[in-house]
Amino acid sequence: MAEEGKSYTIHKSKKSQSDRFMEARESLRRALESTSHRLEKVAAIDDVEFVSDTRSTDLLSTRDTFKCVLRPIVWIAGTTSHERDYSLLEKYVKYKVKNIILYGGNGEDMRQKLDGYVDSFHIEDGLEAAVALAFEKSSPGDAVIYSPSCAAVDDFLDFSDRGSAFKRIVKQLEQA
Repeated sequence: MAEEGKSYTIHKSKKSQSDRFMEARESLRRALESTSHRLEKVAAIDDVEFVSDTRSTDLLSTRDTFKCVLRPIVWIAGTTSHERDYSLLEKYVKYKVKNIILYGGNGEDMRQKLDGYVDSFHIEDGLEAAVALAFEKSSPGDAVIYSPSCAAVDDFLDFSDRGSAFKRIVKQLEQA
């Protein structure tokens, strides 16, 4: 049987794996941004974007946030006394996060698991000091993401109170 006369077509309706990935990330980003205190842009100072993600009260929520952010990340996280599986974040921390700034107490377990993936790892006493250090460590084009990855057991009532405090601190930084 001769192969002549047969034609082959490429189905344009088929999407590449990268197209599907980009659409999935965009869909996730839209869903997160439509939820209060998730991927909420607070301000941009010297081309550093400050984002409140205080509704992220666990590592999986923070991982979803990292998936959606295209800029290099300076991550402000909270501490918790609970054991956490940081392997859920390792790939994203390694390739997207430049610096980690932990606030609110002992974070040696997190330091042991993630310090080798970032340029620097710092522990600060409070949120205000953490935000100031995050801005100092950031470069134009970066995003400072406040994604605590833990329940509000610090000085705040809940994620909303935490988000309001972050916004207030960033506004003060913006006016300085």
